Amino acid sequence: MLYRADPYQIDLQVELSSDQSTLVITGQVLDSKQSGFSGRDVLVVISNLRDQVVLTMADQFGEFRKEIPDSDNLELFFLGLTDHPFTIAIGDPLRRQPEKKHARDVRDSGTRGKGGKKTQ
Repeated sequence: MLYRADPYQIDLQVELSSDQSTLVITGQVLDSKQSGFSGRDVLVVISNLRDQVVLTMADQFGEFRKEIPDSDNLELFFLGLTDHPFTIAIGDPLRRQPEKKHARDVRDSGTRGKGGKKTQ
């Protein structure tokens, strides 16, 4: 997923960990107007909106990686890039859809003869 908060670009990847209980958030902060500039030393605050918050700091390449317990929602706060911190809110970060329930074709219980006409 690529997000833009001019002049910054945030490249994010969200995956389910191998133990299926945590989300692994990997990202990179770049300045689209300054070639070679990354979001070095940017503080990233990640919340799963279930009273769990983790902190991480972007490295010299603007990259960060952190795990947080699985949730249907995430919020990432980026502090230290501009005078005004910004937030990325992600609903359903793994793009999971509710289990599809197949509707059964329920027809009139009357019997049908040839030609599909209802018989009495």
